[in-house]
Amino acid sequence: MPRLSRGALLCTEGGSNMTFQQLSFVVEVANCESINKAAERLYTSQSNVSNSIKALEEELGIQIFLRTKKGVSVTEEGREFLSYANEIIDKKIFVEDLYAKSHFRKQYFSVSSMRSFFLSTPITRLWPQISDGHGGSIYIRLKKQSFYDVLDDVQHCRSDLGIVFLMKSHSNRITRLCSVKDLDYHLLGESHISIVTRADHPILQAQETVPVEDRMTDYPYVIAENHENFGRFYDDDSESISQLFQSPPKCIISINDSTASQDIVAQSDAFFISSTRWQHPQHYHFSSVPLKGEDSILAHYYVTKKGQTPHPLTAPYVEELKKMFHGL
Repeated sequence: MPRLSRGALLCTEGGSNMTFQQLSFVVEVANCESINKAAERLYTSQSNVSNSIKALEEELGIQIFLRTKKGVSVTEEGREFLSYANEIIDKKIFVEDLYAKSHFRKQYFSVSSMRSFFLSTPITRLWPQISDGHGGSIYIRLKKQSFYDVLDDVQHCRSDLGIVFLMKSHSNRITRLCSVKDLDYHLLGESHISIVTRADHPILQAQETVPVEDRMTDYPYVIAENHENFGRFYDDDSESISQLFQSPPKCIISINDSTASQDIVAQSDAFFISSTRWQHPQHYHFSSVPLKGEDSILAHYYVTKKGQTPHPLTAPYVEELKKMFHGL
C-alpha cells in the first residue's frame, strides 16, 4: 500500500483541526502566565482564549495548562507541545516575510555572462537605482560562465539574464539552441576579434602585407579556460582555431587562470585572442590587432527565459549593456 504524504494525512478524516490562532493563544498564555493578560495583548476576550485552548486540549487529548486561582502554569506535556508550537509559528512568520509581504521581502537578481566586463560595469552604473528603488534587501549574483553554461542558467531559471557571444558566421547556432531551450534572444551588437600581444612583439615590428592572423602560427597561442577567448566557445577548440587561422598554431597553452595567461603573454612572444578591444591592466603593455574577414566578427546577444515575467532590473540592465556597446 503506498504511503500517504504529510499533506494527505492532514486532509484525512480524524486529522486535527488545529489552527494558527489556537497556537498563538497557547504561546501567548504561556508567556503571560495568565489567560486574562494574554487576551488583552491579543485584543480578544478572555472567554475566547480559554474556550479555544480547551477545545485544542480536548482534540489532542493532552493538558497544556494547569489552571488555578493564581493563574496558569505549563504542564510537562504542555512544554513539549510549546516547543513545536513556537517552531510552527516561527516558520509561518518566515514564510509571510518571504512571500506575503512582497514589497519588503528579499529580492534576487542573477546574471550570467561570458565576459566579466558585462557583469561589473552595468551593476556599478545601476547602483543608485538599485539602492533607491527597493523597499527590502536585494541579493545580486553575477556569474562568469561558458557559452553553454550561460544558456543553461537562463533555461533552468538560475539566472534572470544571460549575455553570450559567438562568431557571426555561427549565428544559426544560437537560433537552434534557444529554440530547443525555450529561450528568447536579442542582438546587442557586434565586435571584432583581436589578437593581443606584448607591445614590442616581433610580429608588430615587421612590415608585412600578409594578414597578421596568417603570421601567428609560429607563436604560442594561450587559452585561458573559461575566459573570453576561444578555449570554451565550442565543443572542440580546433574548430574555432582553424577558422581564425590559415593553419592552427604550432603550440597551444591552456591555463585556468587569466592572470597567469596575461603574465605569459607579457613575458614572451605568446598571444591570446580577445573578443573586444583589449582593456589591459596598467602594469601590462599590450597591443591588440583586429582580425579581418567574416569569421573575425562576433555577435553579442542577451538571453531571457521565454514566457517568464522579467525581473524589474532586467530592462535597465539591458539598457546599460546597449549604452556600453556603443563604446566597444
